[in-house]
Amino acid sequence: MPNLNQLERVREIHRLVRRFTENPQNEELRVTCDRLAEKLEVTDRQIRRDIDVLKQRIEEKDTEQGHGAEECALQYEPARRSYIYKRDVDLSVWVGRLDDDELGSLLVAQQALAVFSGMPLAKHIGNIFEEDAGGLVGNKRSGLREEITSLFSFYPDGAGKIDQDQFATIFRGLLLGQQLAVSYQSKANSAPMERVLRPYHLCCFKHQWRLIAHDSKSDSIRDFVVTPRRLKSVKLLARTFKRPPGFDAHAHLSRHKDQPTREVTLRIARAGAHHVLERNWSGLRSTRELGEGAIEAVFEVRDFGEFTRFVLAFGSDCEVLAPADFRTEIQAEARKMAGLITT
Repeated sequence: MPNLNQLERVREIHRLVRRFTENPQNEELRVTCDRLAEKLEVTDRQIRRDIDVLKQRIEEKDTEQGHGAEECALQYEPARRSYIYKRDVDLSVWVGRLDDDELGSLLVAQQALAVFSGMPLAKHIGNIFEEDAGGLVGNKRSGLREEITSLFSFYPDGAGKIDQDQFATIFRGLLLGQQLAVSYQSKANSAPMERVLRPYHLCCFKHQWRLIAHDSKSDSIRDFVVTPRRLKSVKLLARTFKRPPGFDAHAHLSRHKDQPTREVTLRIARAGAHHVLERNWSGLRSTRELGEGAIEAVFEVRDFGEFTRFVLAFGSDCEVLAPADFRTEIQAEARKMAGLITT
């Protein structure tokens, strides 16, 4: 983590100390000056100054709240050979006061978390707002949070279902570098299979959570859809691992970009044109007005299974102009659908 300023380093030290405090049995999470200096790419002397700043901030917060502690919550514990928190530390220690514009932006972002409703991430951030919003804004606009809530809201549709306990277990595996034992139902198999995973990265792709992990069964890095329908069970194992230094989640997610694409041209009537024009679509290359509100839209397509469902969702408002073989496939699928209705 090179090129961090002091405040960023102090926040990272706080995060690492809190992580070890919550998991003191994990030796790999110990926090020492040597480890911090190596991780943050600064000298031992700089780390000691950063720790002094962290202690000072904690003590200032204790004084503000009128209950100064006999000793600072942050202490080095020789028996554990690590820095550790002796008691809870208020997260608002690390947040300065925000002006109206900054707080407004932050509160709008909180509303946007509706996309992840039911997830631990949304719950934790919501708790932070509940506890600290008053301190962030100060006395001049104490009603800003309610004002923002009344002005902005988000209603996501089609977000992937998640099991909160499963998600929390995966989250801990990622943060602590611990393996996961899962029972996973893939599309290719009729029954779930037991696997041991090394979780590398969690991403939300098209409103669906996917875990990128090393699968011991196939000895390869694979994607796993995080939904109760696929993930039947997940358990945190004591065995730890280190993520490969060269692992790049973005490169992994972009690996399909090397696969060939085909150009598809659609004619979309007025009733469906706004659905295309008012959103950003992956693969959309160009649009052209045809009159009477209709448009011609050109897409670069890799996954024709997914794109077929996209086209059929428009019903009679969408016509495939090219290529001819895809037009034939859509016609055949439409006849099957019509047969289900008439029989």
